[in-house]
Amino acid sequence: MLARLFLIGICLLMNTAIATPRLTTEAELGELGRAGLEAFWQQQAEQGRFNGADGLALPYARLSRPEHQKAIIVVNGRTESYLKYQELARDLFNNGYNVYLYDHRGQGLAPRLLQNPLVGYVADFNDYVQDLEQFVQQVVLQEPVDSLYLLSHSMGGTISALWLSETRVRLQAAALSSPMMGIYLGPLPRWLADGLLAVLDTGCHWLGRQVCLAPGQGGYMEVPFADNDLTHSELRYQGFRDLYRQQPELQLGGASLHWLRQSLQAGDNAIAQAGRIAIPLLVLQAGNDVVVDNRAQNRFCQKLAHCHGGAPLKIKGAAHELFIEQDRQRQQALEAALSFFEQNT
Repeated sequence: MLARLFLIGICLLMNTAIATPRLTTEAELGELGRAGLEAFWQQQAEQGRFNGADGLALPYARLSRPEHQKAIIVVNGRTESYLKYQELARDLFNNGYNVYLYDHRGQGLAPRLLQNPLVGYVADFNDYVQDLEQFVQQVVLQEPVDSLYLLSHSMGGTISALWLSETRVRLQAAALSSPMMGIYLGPLPRWLADGLLAVLDTGCHWLGRQVCLAPGQGGYMEVPFADNDLTHSELRYQGFRDLYRQQPELQLGGASLHWLRQSLQAGDNAIAQAGRIAIPLLVLQAGNDVVVDNRAQNRFCQKLAHCHGGAPLKIKGAAHELFIEQDRQRQQALEAALSFFEQNT
C-alpha cells in the first residue's frame, strides 16, 4: 500500500513538472539577443491586416501550428506594438499555443489618426472594442481550436473586459495583466481630475484646436532605465527601447486630453459591466504599479462573477509591465496565467 502511494506521489510530481511552463529567462534572452528573437519571428510569424470597426486596416501577427489545439489572443496596451511582444509570443508558442496579436488604431504599426503621429488619440474608446471583435471574427476564428484564451496588458485589459462583457464569442478563460480599470492619479481625487480635464478640454476647443495634450504629456521620450516606472529588468527595458529606436514608426508620445477622458470613462464602464462577463477571469496586479490604479482593479474583481481567487493576484514588488519584468515577477505572473488556462480547458 505504501509503495503504491509512493508511486502515485512520484507520478503527481512528474505531471506537475511537465505542466510547468517553459519561460525564457533573462540569461537565455541575453544569449538569444534581438537577432535570435527576430529570426524566430521571421520563421514563425505570419503578418497581415484586417478591417477594423470602420474599415480601418489594422496590422496583426499570427503564430500557429496545425498540431496546436489551444490559442491565446494577446491584447496590448497604450503606446505598444505587437513587435514588442516577441519574447512573450515565443514563450506562449513554445508552450503549445497558437498566438494572435494585433496593433490598436493610432499606435504601433497601425495608421495614426492625427496629423501629429506621436499624439495618443482615439475618437471613441469603443472603437478599440469593436476592432477586437473584428480581429477575432476575421482572423482568430478562421483557425478553429479546442480551447481559446485571452491575455491582455494595461489598456488592453480595459478593451478586453468591455469586449468580454458583450461578445458572443466563447472563450475558456482570460487573464488581464495590470488592467487599466483606473489611471493612477497620485493624491489628486478622481472627481477633481474629471473637472479639471473637462475645463481643459473645453478650453482646447474654444481656442480652435482639434486636439490638446493632457497635462504633463509631450512627445516620444526615451526615459533612462533608472527613472522608468515600467520594469525592474534593464535587459528587457533596453530591448524594447532599442526596437523603438530601430523602428521609429512604432514610437508614440503622450496622451491627448480626449484620450485620457475617454479612457477614464472606459474604466468606469468596464467595472460597471463586469458582472456580464461569464467566463473565469484572472487579474494579475503589479504590486508597485504607479501607472494604473490598483484600487480600481480590486473593484473590478469584486463585480466579476468568476474572479479567480476572489481578488487580484498581487505580484509583489513588480512594476507595471509584468511581461517584461525581471524573471521572478515575470515568471510568477505567466506561470499563474498559463496554469489558470490549463485549469479551464
